[in-house]
Amino acid sequence: MKIANPDFSEHYKNHDAFGEEWTKKFLEYVDIPLRKSIRINTLKISSDEFFRKFTYDHDKILWSDNAYFIDEQKIGLKIEHAVGLCYSQESSAMIAAEALDVVNGNVVLDLCAAPGSKTTQIAVKNFSGTIVANELNLKRAQALIANIYRLGITNCIVTNYDACKFPELFKFDRVLLDAPCSSLGTSRKNKEILKTWEYKFSLAISKVQKKMILDAFSHLKKGGILVYSTCTTPPEENEDVVKFLIDNESDAEVEKIDLKVNCEKNEYGIRVYPWHNDTETAFVSKIRKK
Repeated sequence: MKIANPDFSEHYKNHDAFGEEWTKKFLEYVDIPLRKSIRINTLKISSDEFFRKFTYDHDKILWSDNAYFIDEQKIGLKIEHAVGLCYSQESSAMIAAEALDVVNGNVVLDLCAAPGSKTTQIAVKNFSGTIVANELNLKRAQALIANIYRLGITNCIVTNYDACKFPELFKFDRVLLDAPCSSLGTSRKNKEILKTWEYKFSLAISKVQKKMILDAFSHLKKGGILVYSTCTTPPEENEDVVKFLIDNESDAEVEKIDLKVNCEKNEYGIRVYPWHNDTETAFVSKIRKK
């Protein structure tokens, strides 16, 4: 792919963690169509019954329960999606909720929840627990509420707070921080991201992410798990944010993510690139409060 953004190419070609071959490979994958993926909403239908009714060619996604690659690109326009039998979600975006290791009965906080992909993924696993789904942007919160309603989920509470200053009401068993980011990892779906990306934006948003992760960790019970995730590549928005938490909170400890997903691993989490599983890009870190 040729992009009118030398800032991206030059930055990544000359970066110690990436280099010229990585940059070339990343840009090549931008031009490869992204496979469509869905989760079956088992609150309404089993996976077996869904595929008996709707005869899509499908392949199991190994790192997420009841999740599949399918051969229908416009699933979001189908009646089965409209009535909440399935949910269209990019497959690499499913990793974070799986890494959270939710146990039925947990009280879970999703700090940046809209449009509800990960909230609804957690809710199906945690049907006797409670999820607090927080979203600051009111317009996006409406989409969150609509998706919760469409899937028939009844154990979610939607709140409207700044994720840097969520109120100290009580402690949670699990906290998910799918942080706002520069979104470079979504470029297979949206090539404009590459054309407009600037390194200075990643530096600026990393400051916000560091505030968010400190606040997120403060809401965990002792022994609880925080998952921090993004859909972007700069270390400033990923490993550097997790390191900032570890350096500032002595009871924060990174744990191994044990999922059937091909990835690169480092001391702060995992990186999933398009060539690992034919998906988009993701960074996921699992942190326990000791």
